[in-house]
Amino acid sequence: MTIDRRQFAKVAGAGAAVMAVAWQQACAQVSDTGGVTADTVRTLLDAQGPRGVYDDPEEFERLRRAIANSARIANQLRAFPLNEDEQPLTIFRRG
Repeated sequence: MTIDRRQFAKVAGAGAAVMAVAWQQACAQVSDTGGVTADTVRTLLDAQGPRGVYDDPEEFERLRRAIANSARIANQLRAFPLNEDEQPLTIFRRG
């Protein structure tokens, strides 16, 4: 089966949307309970492709803990207070 660019864009866009929603769910779960459910991890895995090594229960548990840790860090970064009057230390310019 051959797919054209439009079909690929639809599939890729749908996968990215599922991934974004599942990541937000993981961040919310970490805020609420301190951990991520196995269902959320499975959704993230399925959105990115085959589960591969994460079919093994031990590896799956390691991944679940890693996702919870990453979501915790993301939540901490989002909650970091910023002073609106302070200028950024790094300025990015297009060349």
